[in-house]
Amino acid sequence: MTATKAVASLGVADIERSIDFYRTHFAFQVADSYEQEGQMVWCWLQTASADLMLQQLSEEQQITLDPAIGQSWVLFMRVLDIHGVHRQLSRAGIEVDEIRETSYATLEFMARDPDGYDLWVSMPVDID
Repeated sequence: MTATKAVASLGVADIERSIDFYRTHFAFQVADSYEQEGQMVWCWLQTASADLMLQQLSEEQQITLDPAIGQSWVLFMRVLDIHGVHRQLSRAGIEVDEIRETSYATLEFMARDPDGYDLWVSMPVDID
């Protein structure tokens, strides 16, 4: 199985402040975003050939996050065959979550790499 892209996803305390920082200092632009209750809670930033995702953490998530905000991240992996990757990881003895369909039209599951880094594995849902 071949991953098509790996993009860091950072949990942040203030997504607008973070967008401004990456826009101002590194010329990132918002390529995609997702809102809940009228508030942006996720965005995909791009510049040249660089990509970065930001996710708004609630106050409770910021307080209880272990390790603390600024030391926590998830590696997002976009794949072509999420079911094949899920099977392959499971057969290799890697603990994986069940695949779930999200409200933002993707299939996703979480796993951990051998070093304990969280992997967020995702594939868009085919829309006919």
